[in-house]
Amino acid sequence: MSSNIQKIIENIDLSKNYVLALSGGVDSSVLAHIMAKQSAKIRLVFVQHNQKDSKKLEIMAEKIADSLKLNFKILPTSLNPKSSETKMRDERYKVLLSDLKEEEILITGHNLSDKAETLLINLFRGTRLEGLKSIKSINKKIQRPMIKISKTEIYDYANKHNLIYFDDPSNMDNKIIRNWIRNILIPEINEKFPGSFEEKIELLTNEVELRTNYKTDYLKYIKFSRGYLEIPISLLSHNSNERQLYLNEIANFLGMKSIEKNDIEKITTSLKEKKKFENRVAISPEEVKSYLKSGHQVFIERGAGSLSGFTDKSYKEAGATISNSKDILKTSDIVIKINCPTPDESRLINNKSMVVSQISTQNNQDSIKILNSRKVSAFALELVPRITRAQDMDILSSQANLAGYHAVIDAAQEFNRVLPLFMTAAGKVTPANVLVIGAGVA
Repeated sequence: MSSNIQKIIENIDLSKNYVLALSGGVDSSVLAHIMAKQSAKIRLVFVQHNQKDSKKLEIMAEKIADSLKLNFKILPTSLNPKSSETKMRDERYKVLLSDLKEEEILITGHNLSDKAETLLINLFRGTRLEGLKSIKSINKKIQRPMIKISKTEIYDYANKHNLIYFDDPSNMDNKIIRNWIRNILIPEINEKFPGSFEEKIELLTNEVELRTNYKTDYLKYIKFSRGYLEIPISLLSHNSNERQLYLNEIANFLGMKSIEKNDIEKITTSLKEKKKFENRVAISPEEVKSYLKSGHQVFIERGAGSLSGFTDKSYKEAGATISNSKDILKTSDIVIKINCPTPDESRLINNKSMVVSQISTQNNQDSIKILNSRKVSAFALELVPRITRAQDMDILSSQANLAGYHAVIDAAQEFNRVLPLFMTAAGKVTPANVLVIGAGVA
């Protein structure tokens, strides 16, 4: 028994009363066999569609019911022999639901192949987003336990347990759109492209379902404010449909359409600092390698790292491209700086791009107004919450530590005596009394 078939058994609520729509085909025959072994609270119904081979299907359905010793009922319809698939489906559900009792749940044998076929039919007919959900596993009082099971797994189960069923000959009539999709189109797709098309459809429909519901189900974990977005890193740490939705939310926040391979390969830029006495640079040559490894293209302004001891040559060897600030600002998607861009720099920054820096909003109002008018997302690193999961983005503790170290050196330079204890043959110098007052982080 496949793991997927096993999941059907595990998900059956034995306390519920079920009505199984038995067609006489392999899908409903397998489902009836599984349900009969698990629950006594089940009855079988057959809908008479009045088509060419409907009587043969009815006889087979009755044989299946007899073999499983389950209650069986035939539901008549007023369908004519040349009814369309849509007309038959509408009439089928009409009689099935009208026969359903208040406490009963209708289950059908729809499988993964049916789901793939329905999505393509909806797509070719010009469906919108709702139609891409295809066949739902649960819809009010209807459940489809086998919707994630492939046709191959169903036939394997039927053959293993010697189940009886009737293959409707009309399923081979490729003039019918669904049959053409099932018998010709999907097999050709599977032949020309790697991987199972049905499994790809399963992933797509799941994501569509999540996307249409995630505003209420998933956004509760995201914190928004103007110019600020926070998503717990644990939600992005595993590959899933939900992870892609969170990544897309980040993309929307940054003004991107979505985050795909090409979107990840966005340009990251480090500019030379214009502030007086500023010797730091936002990106080191070693960090360039990390950005390149994650799919970014890195541009460094000429001479940006010279005051930090990094030559343009070292950046080139790491894989960065050296350019001028004007061209970089106009073309980059992400600009990384130590200090907030100046008003002149802000006017050049690409619309709807992103700036990562110490923004210091109180001291840079002119730049903030320009960035806002250009719809630039500014990430103020000095305002990152001081919480455990944000420690790797903290810029205050390290800089406060360095500032304290440098303050002691500066004080020693200004002090008119030596600081340590000295004991020599000429005599002793007592150590200086030092008072350190800090406003850093404990």
